Amino acid sequence: MSASESRFVAIWASHEARARLWFRLFLLTVTGLGLSLITTIRVWTRPREVIRIGCDGIPQVVTLDSAAYSEPNEREIRGFATEFAVFYARSDSYSILNDLVWCANRMAPELRDRFKRSVRGGPQTPGIITVIQKLQRRTQIDPATLEIQVDKRPYPWKVKIKGVRQVVGDTGPGEGFDLELDLVRASREEHLEGLLIWGIRAKGDPIDSVLASVGTEGGRIP
Repeated sequence: MSASESRFVAIWASHEARARLWFRLFLLTVTGLGLSLITTIRVWTRPREVIRIGCDGIPQVVTLDSAAYSEPNEREIRGFATEFAVFYARSDSYSILNDLVWCANRMAPELRDRFKRSVRGGPQTPGIITVIQKLQRRTQIDPATLEIQVDKRPYPWKVKIKGVRQVVGDTGPGEGFDLELDLVRASREEHLEGLLIWGIRAKGDPIDSVLASVGTEGGRIP
């Protein structure tokens, strides 16, 4: 019997062919896994970009690192200041409590404590909430009419706001108010806007004008 006709040689040859095939498949699999691992590591180590929507509602592509993600830009500061000014200066008798609670939650802790004592009042001085609620009036502020100036050169950042508070049903020109806000950075994990109010200087705002109209000392916050 020749070697080519040997049953043993035929079986060995078929096993050798299958081994070569499986070895090639193994090399192909290892190569694919290695390339996949290299690609994954490169993706994980490169700076990530995300679409962030600020409080002004405008989407923006930013690099996902702590400094770029947490630093508010001017548009976000404008949006935050606009929203704060509307809640702070509206003086609506039916929403004053919720408005001032919203404002207090966006203030630095020290300012928040002074603000709460001011709005609550005391035994001899009526609080702002009580006074405005007794007026029983509806007021509104059009955010589009606010004049806002942002200065990021000093820190805390300075924002000046001018606007008009209109009493619903009143055909007069409305009540003007001026606000000067000092803003500081805040953790976005605690405050989505990344901002806190550090100081408020107001002229013609509800804290001064309303309390002055009832013969008490103004509650201006330094």
